[in-house]
Amino acid sequence: MSNFTSNEEFFAALRALIDRLEKQGNTAAAQELRSGFARLNGLTDGWALLMESIERTIATNRGTIGKADMLELHDMLKGVKKVVYRR
Repeated sequence: MSNFTSNEEFFAALRALIDRLEKQGNTAAAQELRSGFARLNGLTDGWALLMESIERTIATNRGTIGKADMLELHDMLKGVKKVVYRR
């Protein structure tokens, strides 16, 4: 994954981002990511659902997520796309 050495590192970063968004009051973004994360099932379809969740979060929260967190979301999206499309 892009910038992540393991799935565990990615999952920890995603959990931390969800927690930060929640603490910042961006509950809609946090809930969308939490929902996508909950759909991971170890198969490609679960990763695809997480990818869609990250894409929705980016698209619908451009003005409410800080620049650093948005950059992290984009990095996460790149990594998830590699898993889904096996690139």
